[in-house]
Amino acid sequence: MVGVSTGLEPYFSFSYFRSGRLGKFIEVKADIVQEYLDRNPNADPENLPNWFVSAMELAPEAHADVQCVIQRWIDSSISKTVNAPKGYSVEQVEKVYERLYKGGAKGGTVYVDGSRDSQVLTLKAEENTMEEEIDKKERQTQHVVLVDTINELRSTNVTIGSEVGNTCPVCRKGEVKEIGGCNTCTNCNAQLKCGL
Repeated sequence: MVGVSTGLEPYFSFSYFRSGRLGKFIEVKADIVQEYLDRNPNADPENLPNWFVSAMELAPEAHADVQCVIQRWIDSSISKTVNAPKGYSVEQVEKVYERLYKGGAKGGTVYVDGSRDSQVLTLKAEENTMEEEIDKKERQTQHVVLVDTINELRSTNVTIGSEVGNTCPVCRKGEVKEIGGCNTCTNCNAQLKCGL
């Protein structure tokens, strides 16, 4: 077979942005779409046929099932990510791992979209602005804790930590609450502790 990848990942998207090593974001367009458009000049690039399916259009269970079917003919584990949409709960992730296990997968990865402060691949250009990079740098400089600040905190009844009800150890402003199965800061949205 010629022109195929070594993996079984669907396209993340047919047009997306990739984070580069220099902090810049590069727009990536799938060659397969351009080839289709070249052969079908009347086709609308914004309205592709329904057989153009990207990773985020598939249910996480479909990702897991494909991996389990292919695993029957692969001796080692398969490098495959099960893509889950934003807001996917810990319980839902647990069910996907159970599905992989029961289906005979030798390994598995589940990634919930937006579960990290930054991601390598993203769909929206506006998430990739230099202003956000500047804001991120400013937020990082705010995390420096001085001796005076530590002494000030010791003299109050504030508990800094990752448990529900604590003050966030990252921004020291928000309260830690249980949101979507993770202990999350209400101010900076840092996910401090997630359980399965």
